[in-house]
Amino acid sequence: MKARLLGLTLAAGLATSAAAHHAGEVVSAGDLHVGHAWTYEVAAMAHAVDVYLTIDNEGDAPDRLIAASVDFANEIEIQAPVVEDGVLKTATVQAVEIAPGQTLTFQPGGIHLVLQSVQRTFEHGQHFDLALTFERAGTIAVEVEIEEPEHEDDQEGAKPAA
Repeated sequence: MKARLLGLTLAAGLATSAAAHHAGEVVSAGDLHVGHAWTYEVAAMAHAVDVYLTIDNEGDAPDRLIAASVDFANEIEIQAPVVEDGVLKTATVQAVEIAPGQTLTFQPGGIHLVLQSVQRTFEHGQHFDLALTFERAGTIAVEVEIEEPEHEDDQEGAKPAA
């Protein structure tokens, strides 16, 4: 348990300085502000979809993200990098705390949501609604934007080296 908390603390520290992937809508509930919710377009055969977003806590008290839901996935896990026995791994965590004054960015390689057993396909430009449940702020509904996957080998107009 101590290793999980250490990993989650490390991940939260790394995630706070990351820039948002797109300038999506920001939804507020009390002192919490959730925005920049996005995911990549995935193959039709994909069973899981990772979702990324940013949470700002402008209050004086911490809050915790304790659950999330959509109508087309069987469950949603909160996954985070954790250190177990000196090894960095990704693990499912029960909740993520957002400290007072903290901006926490869920991002690839860091904390993120995983929609399991997805029963729908998405193309870039589409959106879907996601409900986030916080211990203090209650439930916040956000719109998740579907973005085109990035391809490192997609270099339009690139000329071969001479």
